[in-house]
Amino acid sequence: CISVRSLTSTQHSVGFGYLTYSVDNNLPVGEGTATNLTTRSIHGSHPFWASSDRQMAEEFFRGGFASGLFIRGEPISRLHYSASVNTNLSQLGVTAANDSRDMAYSGSLTWLPSTGEFGPRGGFGDLEHHEKLATRFGVSAAHAREDRASPIGQAPNETQLRLSDGVLLFEGGALADGVTVQQADYDVVAIDAGFKYRGFSFQAEYYNRTYSNFASDGPLPQDSITDTGFMAAAMHMVVKRKLGLYVAGGYIFDDFERNPWEVAGGASFYPMGSRSWRINLHVIRVEKSPASSNFGYYTAGQSGTTFSIGTDILL
Repeated sequence: CISVRSLTSTQHSVGFGYLTYSVDNNLPVGEGTATNLTTRSIHGSHPFWASSDRQMAEEFFRGGFASGLFIRGEPISRLHYSASVNTNLSQLGVTAANDSRDMAYSGSLTWLPSTGEFGPRGGFGDLEHHEKLATRFGVSAAHAREDRASPIGQAPNETQLRLSDGVLLFEGGALADGVTVQQADYDVVAIDAGFKYRGFSFQAEYYNRTYSNFASDGPLPQDSITDTGFMAAAMHMVVKRKLGLYVAGGYIFDDFERNPWEVAGGASFYPMGSRSWRINLHVIRVEKSPASSNFGYYTAGQSGTTFSIGTDILL
């Protein structure tokens, strides 16, 4: 599989891919750009989300993509597993020359008890209009020893890990004035559940993430940082296979009592009655966003309302 993505706002084009080999039906082995299996949205559902990008809480807690080796399968009917070993938590901005020798490890279990599926790519919304209740339950976990991937005094190349105020964990002075974190452990557990039935859909996910075992060039006020949170989203196809209305929200409980949150809503119109083309209206009210991305809706520390009109075309 080979994919190419381009973003006009950053003038970047990225190509990546992977190869798989099936030892048997329950043990396909893959190598290449692999997913760190940290949250549900990173399990291949893109671009079938509520809007054109993730919700705030998903973006804040998730890992990313990096060179690695992965396996996945279905050893028991309707129970799927996946596991991955990656060079780091996110390869974006981190080259082989400045990568550390530590690895990232992740795994996930997904149970589909009622129908054995959850729609195309397991995405959001019941465009397919399930006549029988489709259900999904999952758990994901990951551990990584992350490095800032640049010398002290320079900007960090590792930009995946943020604090609840949106500041990069490896940025100088992030946890104490004049002190820079060089390395830290990242541990996350995410539990998710969802259902789809006759145009109605719902999904939710709970997150628990800890930064710990800091290596820094000076004393720090705490030994670890734990953030928890959740996201939830519901949608109804008010016009069968054409128009869906949805609401979503998320909340983060953090060690610094900032407690970022968001509520969102929108409408998705499918002109062809399929997921290949969508026109989306999305509205977000966010308070103290900890997430920030050139690819999404959020800027670190953002408070206020965002309106978005966009289209997704899948070839």
